[in-house]
Amino acid sequence: MKTIIASAVCLLVGFVMGCYIGYNYNEKHVTNEAVEQMLQGMESSERLEAAYAIRAIGLIESGETQKAVQSLSRPIADYYYFHADLAHDDERAKQLLVGIEQLASTNRIVADEITNEIHHKIQ
Repeated sequence: MKTIIASAVCLLVGFVMGCYIGYNYNEKHVTNEAVEQMLQGMESSERLEAAYAIRAIGLIESGETQKAVQSLSRPIADYYYFHADLAHDDERAKQLLVGIEQLASTNRIVADEITNEIHHKIQ
């Protein structure tokens, strides 16, 4: 009888330890995967920003400043389109939206790109 009780207790302790270790392993695995995906997203975003900057610098150096402004206007229009209608608690986001609106009021290329973005997304 003692052997059966000792075996049952050992089995229960082993089961609990296995569940605990498995749960912790799974949590670490999920967390590591989430961090890796976040880093890949950041790298992708940084790569896109660098590509835009390279293209804009090349256009500026070749004297095509209007094309450079148009190239740089696309990410501005994207940001404005996705964030303009949202209620922002973040003061930096509000300031950026105001800055975009001020730029669009003085720069026709930026204003046209924002308008095109809005019409393109609606259709």
